[in-house]
Amino acid sequence: MDPEADAARLRAAAAAGKPGAYRAYAELLTGRGRLDEALPWWARAADAGDAEASRTLAICHKDRGEFAEAERWYRTAADRDGGCAFGLARLLQEAGDTAGAERWYEHGAALGSVECKTNGAVLLAARGEWDTALARLAEASAEGDDVAAHSRRAIQGMLRDLEGWRAALARAEAEGDPEEAYEALRELLDPERRAMFERYPRMVAEAEALYARAAAVGGAKALVDQALFIARDDNRWAEARALVERAHERGYDGAAYVLGVWAEENGELRTAEEWYRTADEADGGHMWACFNLGVLCVRQRRLAEAERWLRATGVDGVDGVDESEERIAAALRDIAAIRADPERMPPAEWQERLPGLRGRAEEGGPDAWFAYADALDRLYRLPEAAEWYRKAGTPRALLALGRMLYEGGGAKGLRMVPYYEPAAAEGDAGAAYDIGRIHDEAGDRRTAQIWFHRAADLGHGRAAWWLGWTSEERGGDPQHAERWYVRAARSGLVPPAFLAGRSMVRRGACAEAEPLLRMACEGEHEEAPYWLAQALRGLGRTEEAERWLRVAADAYPDLLHQYGEMARLALRDPS
Repeated sequence: MDPEADAARLRAAAAAGKPGAYRAYAELLTGRGRLDEALPWWARAADAGDAEASRTLAICHKDRGEFAEAERWYRTAADRDGGCAFGLARLLQEAGDTAGAERWYEHGAALGSVECKTNGAVLLAARGEWDTALARLAEASAEGDDVAAHSRRAIQGMLRDLEGWRAALARAEAEGDPEEAYEALRELLDPERRAMFERYPRMVAEAEALYARAAAVGGAKALVDQALFIARDDNRWAEARALVERAHERGYDGAAYVLGVWAEENGELRTAEEWYRTADEADGGHMWACFNLGVLCVRQRRLAEAERWLRATGVDGVDGVDESEERIAAALRDIAAIRADPERMPPAEWQERLPGLRGRAEEGGPDAWFAYADALDRLYRLPEAAEWYRKAGTPRALLALGRMLYEGGGAKGLRMVPYYEPAAAEGDAGAAYDIGRIHDEAGDRRTAQIWFHRAADLGHGRAAWWLGWTSEERGGDPQHAERWYVRAARSGLVPPAFLAGRSMVRRGACAEAEPLLRMACEGEHEEAPYWLAQALRGLGRTEEAERWLRVAADAYPDLLHQYGEMARLALRDPS
């Protein structure tokens, strides 16, 4: 049957309200990538009581970052459909509403959803209700859920390991041997167990309790590992740091290194340097303390000092033998590259301005303090710049401080977000984008998407580009993606201009595509000439199309081979 005739028949049936036609036509449009047109038909199907349509609508809106709308559609059928109950529970869980997620997993399981039974059981296990969780996973496994079977085996193995660690620790406690107590728990720090702690937070509390017992036997090292588990909760950061400081006071040399790493990740540059020096002195030469000191000095353009610290590691070759040595060798090569590139060295003109800026800062207020901090920042005097940015305390100053620490100072993670938030609250698109990026790098796609939406709505091109990419690549929603690409292109970005133009050519909107693809060609995007030729061909301007095909053939012959017969014609010798 002719596809267009079939589409017309389905549309007529849907318009007439025939049973099943709403969904059938919506599925056809969705399959063709025309989700904008499909959504109203999915809505009609959902309003007519089709739970699968409700679920599909919720998924579409969730992929678009429209979380409130996604929740609304899940709730229209969650009370009677296990799939919608599962989707709603997942949505709430991702938003941090664990209690709400548990309620809907429970409800979905009662409706017969084995996925709800499995996920609900995993949530119970996450807070340590092992027996109930295992019983429910056994039921779900018997119903054919492989995820349940795998989770049950993993939890059973984890509990066996936990009993083993407890028994080994008890023996060490009975003997009063702090070293044996520490060794009894070594496997807890295996990197392969990281996923276990992320999925089952109760195991974090179990590990913390075990290390507290080991520390009570007298082992200072156990205090540090106890602190590492406590530090997973940002609200207990001060408690974790105090434990490591106690380990240092009790003579554990490695504690100073951990305190240095934490200070650096928290943006406390002077404190980090002091602890790294302490670690090196206490240990008689701590390789990674020396390396981190070298990197800190490189960031501050104290290059001679940086080189001394890096060479103190014992590595001075151009290439490293293993991964650790290569990191050190690469840092040494970076020093040489910085010395050879004036653009990467402190600018002399800012050094000349510094005394005047300092004088104004001492007499002035926030604006003068910011100006002086900015000059110090440009001169790579990061600890001093941080002090003056903090003193200024304005949204602009805090944003500059956050960027300095996160992008050039070695700070990491979500602790940097508060520096960006005041500027974002005032409508700074770049600050909103940076918050989204930090959350994206931390693996929190939902929060990242919310912030990228805010940034894009404020006119940030890269945020719009990210939203377009996630809509197309992760959500399979080319129409939504195209709109974001167009918005990104308005900010002057070439790649999204190309992506928008290509999308328009594919759907036959060649006139709309032409200016975007010309912009991409001017930006030297390698695929743009071919697609501009396609757009011109679609507009009936054959001679222009052939000229752009020749441009593509001359500039990007290898790339052009991947396209079809029209491209191959352009590669032939016209003579």
